[in-house]
Amino acid sequence: MILLFFCELKNKKTVQMNAASLFASILLALLAASQIAAADEARDLHPWLTSKYALDIGVFYPDRSNKLRADGSIEFDPEPIEFVDFESELKLTQSDSTFSGEFTWNYGKRWSMRLQYFDSTGNNTAVLEEDVEWEGLTFLAGTRASAGSGFELTRFFWGYDLSKKPNVNYGIGGGFHWLHISAFIEGTVETPSGPVFDREDASVDAPLPNIGVWYTRSISPRWAFRTRFDYFNADIHPYDGTFINASAGFNFQVSDWFGIGATYNYVELDVGVNGDNWRGEVESRFDGLYVYLSAAW
Repeated sequence: MILLFFCELKNKKTVQMNAASLFASILLALLAASQIAAADEARDLHPWLTSKYALDIGVFYPDRSNKLRADGSIEFDPEPIEFVDFESELKLTQSDSTFSGEFTWNYGKRWSMRLQYFDSTGNNTAVLEEDVEWEGLTFLAGTRASAGSGFELTRFFWGYDLSKKPNVNYGIGGGFHWLHISAFIEGTVETPSGPVFDREDASVDAPLPNIGVWYTRSISPRWAFRTRFDYFNADIHPYDGTFINASAGFNFQVSDWFGIGATYNYVELDVGVNGDNWRGEVESRFDGLYVYLSAAW
């Protein structure tokens, strides 16, 4: 009887151990299957939606428009001087090509940080067809004048992902654009004692906060569409006005980590400026094709 009892007990333990082993095997098989499915799903998506980092480096070809006004007096003027169209009146090149880049860091489950940079500069010497007022000076028509303008943009943006489908990424966030804007005119100016040669510079260097949204869609493992829109409209020293930074375009993934793309970029700034080195207004627009090489890892 005792021997039979121990045999039955041993059989029960063997059955329990076999059941535990079977359960563990099933659990491991399910985990392996889920990992394989996740890997297959990742392979079916564009790397922009599965990578932690993404980098674009390329050339931006903007059509440029700069209408600037710089007041020389610190007192209120009920009739401010007119805008100076740097491309039309001072013959600066309206089309340009400049280095540009973007970087995305996806951290946590839904958070990301995005950076963007580009700058556009130009200068020229031309004969003035009419008088030009700048920083309280009048540059005389019929004389040669040199002029230049610069616009440098660095974008910092933090976003939260609201999407629920694996092939789509969209969200909302905020950040700021650090803008450096500069301009100068030098030439013959009118003074009470007669014409003299002079130069006047204006510049402003300050952050501009904004809110924004974005949308990215994996069309296939190789193709993706991406668009974004940043906006500002407020009075925050030294700016008062409206700012827009938007883009839309496609990317083609050549390999697992390397791709090429083309995007239409649009940047518009229409603000009053009240800074230490510039009092006036800025109406600037940069829009055109951004062609780039990309990496995702």
